[in-house]
Amino acid sequence: MTTTRRNLFKFAGGSFVGALFTPVPWRLITDTALWSENWPGIPVPARGEVRTRFTNCSLCTAGCAVRVRSIGDQPVALAPVANHPVSHGAMCPFGLTGHHLPYHPARVKQGPVEQAQAAVADAVAKGERVAVLDLRPGRTASWTYRRAMAAIRNGVYVAPAQALGAGTAVNLANAKTVLSFGAPLLEGWGTPGNVIALRDGFRLIQVEAVESRTASLADQWISINPGTETALALGIASVLGGGSPDYSPAKAAAATGLSEQQVRLLARELKENGPAVVLDASGSSAVLALNTLVGASGLTLVTRREAPVPEAWKKAAPVTELAEIPEHSVRVLLIDESAPGEYIPWSEIEKTLVPDNPVVVAFAWERAGYGRHANYVLPTAVYPETTEDIPPAIDSVAPVFRMTAPLVTAPAGVVDAAAFIAAAAGLVPGDALGERIGAIHKSGRGVLVASSDLKQTPVKDVSADDFRKALIAGGCWLDAADEKAPAPRLPLADPKPHPAEAADLPLVAVLTEARGSVAPVSPLMSKLYEESKLRLAPNRAALNPIAAEACGVEDGDRATLETPYGRCDVLVTLDAAIPPGVVEVAARPGILDICAPGTRAKVVRV
Repeated sequence: MTTTRRNLFKFAGGSFVGALFTPVPWRLITDTALWSENWPGIPVPARGEVRTRFTNCSLCTAGCAVRVRSIGDQPVALAPVANHPVSHGAMCPFGLTGHHLPYHPARVKQGPVEQAQAAVADAVAKGERVAVLDLRPGRTASWTYRRAMAAIRNGVYVAPAQALGAGTAVNLANAKTVLSFGAPLLEGWGTPGNVIALRDGFRLIQVEAVESRTASLADQWISINPGTETALALGIASVLGGGSPDYSPAKAAAATGLSEQQVRLLARELKENGPAVVLDASGSSAVLALNTLVGASGLTLVTRREAPVPEAWKKAAPVTELAEIPEHSVRVLLIDESAPGEYIPWSEIEKTLVPDNPVVVAFAWERAGYGRHANYVLPTAVYPETTEDIPPAIDSVAPVFRMTAPLVTAPAGVVDAAAFIAAAAGLVPGDALGERIGAIHKSGRGVLVASSDLKQTPVKDVSADDFRKALIAGGCWLDAADEKAPAPRLPLADPKPHPAEAADLPLVAVLTEARGSVAPVSPLMSKLYEESKLRLAPNRAALNPIAAEACGVEDGDRATLETPYGRCDVLVTLDAAIPPGVVEVAARPGILDICAPGTRAKVVRV
């Protein structure tokens, strides 16, 4: 046969077609799949004894009791503890996948510890102002920070302001009506199991512009114009005999898009179907002041006493709110971001720092929060590597003490924020958790709830050593509610309604996951939520197609979200379920720096 180009093509084509009818290509595909599943980068499942352990989840203050299935020492599945007296056998999706967190790809693994120590020590030696910002107050670590700041000249302990006041708890067991202004009551608010257990006992009225999952499950969803929550609260207050004297139900109706009759009926229901409680996602004092008018103090809002602490600890620095610190006075700011808690916009924090070379140290497991602004980011352990206690949730009426014990070993290089700050103040490192547990046992109050069988034993009948071991093994100390505690002092109403619309900012920002906390999320839950669209991705802003057309943006466009407080880059998502005057964004650090619920905003295409 003559060798020509045509014949070569015929030979190659025939060989290819013929090869398809042989086992060779199909065998290669099978072998390639097997090789790719067994290469050295693929994790090998643990093998060993199947064990059951117990702990408490520290991803939020709910502190749900957790039953851990382990293969050897490796946790492979987390599940709630049925019939637990505090968590009532429930857990949120984040808690169920918490054992993935140590392997998060965004985790910080190394940090300049020695440089940070030197910078802090220099400021302490010079007597300059040093402040600790504790995003989750009420822990044993919080007492260490307060004692350290008391030992430092010009030391200040800062904690986020609590909308209902420190030590105030919401008693849902007494509530017949719950009026929620955007609070995610059925999406992880408080202790999820407790809310579910008491759900049949109260009528839930959800007020918000966008139909959230809580609104869809509420007894009644009241849709109002975005950013008019304060106006509605003042209108209700005027019907109940309080609030601004020149603000009427008619004005509230005009602002919110409701009828005057709807405003009056809502006020009447709060008054007649009591006891009632009013909750708010943004902490507006005008909204929360409705609790005074409906007589919530002492019934649905109660004062909770704190778990005992050693007497020596009470010589500690007072709790200071950020707004009380003089501007440009803090040389060193130490931020404990190791445990999820309330997020304060960086613009508010920055006002307190000296203008020339302030030192900001963030103790965090990843850089997405305050690490973006810090001079030093020091890596911390993350649940379930930590040994720490969990402060009570907002719906915990009785004092409670639980702690999480490590299920896996923390990697080398992590920093204990409490030990770092104590050392900077010259305090002798000690077993603070052990001292706190000893003080609780010494008080003889309450009962010890065993982790395995939930047996409740009076503390006075348990030895100090057994009490400590039981708590480390996932047990819980539960005290009785203080019926003689004074009623909590409730906030006063805002003197003015929500500010009027600005022509250049036509939209109102609505935050999803508006609990205020910036919680770590396992890679599995991030992927599940974002791909299923159950939650907005961190970099997404959702608009109604009509609003998007007015802004000149389309689905998938890169854009800038602008508010009076700053700008943030976003990707546009179109959603016809969102009202035209709203931009919905995820409550992440970058967004929380420039947005609060009801903030005026606009979206500009990049």
